[in-house]
Amino acid sequence: MRRLKKYSRLTFREQLLFQEALLLHIWIGMLLKVVPFRRIPRLFSGPQSSVFSPQLKIIEMIRAAISRAGGVSPWKNRCLVSSLAARCMLKRRKIKSQIYLGLAKGFNGMMIAHAWLKTGNLEIVAKTDNFIGIYSF
Repeated sequence: MRRLKKYSRLTFREQLLFQEALLLHIWIGMLLKVVPFRRIPRLFSGPQSSVFSPQLKIIEMIRAAISRAGGVSPWKNRCLVSSLAARCMLKRRKIKSQIYLGLAKGFNGMMIAHAWLKTGNLEIVAKTDNFIGIYSF
């Protein structure tokens, strides 16, 4: 009930962006279960570019929608799903971006994988911690 109240307080545009982000989270999560990972960069490829100021507002709105949808997403690999969903949303609006895949050592010495997305200097899905980028597309 609390989530429904929060949703109703959003503007109409924010609600539409949230719905788009949630549908993309679900679609991409299912896609990752079926498609071999080596094909994912080809499916979601795109060059990096800088961000112009008129696009900053929509980018901030997309970042918020992705964050909200990630909070209710059923997938374990939220960072990858969120990065790919945000890439789709940005690409739809002709905003170029770059997805980074990285690794870091966890507390127990095990390697931890993470994905983050940037457009220009803005992070849509945050890098967090000390992850070292090993691949980007």
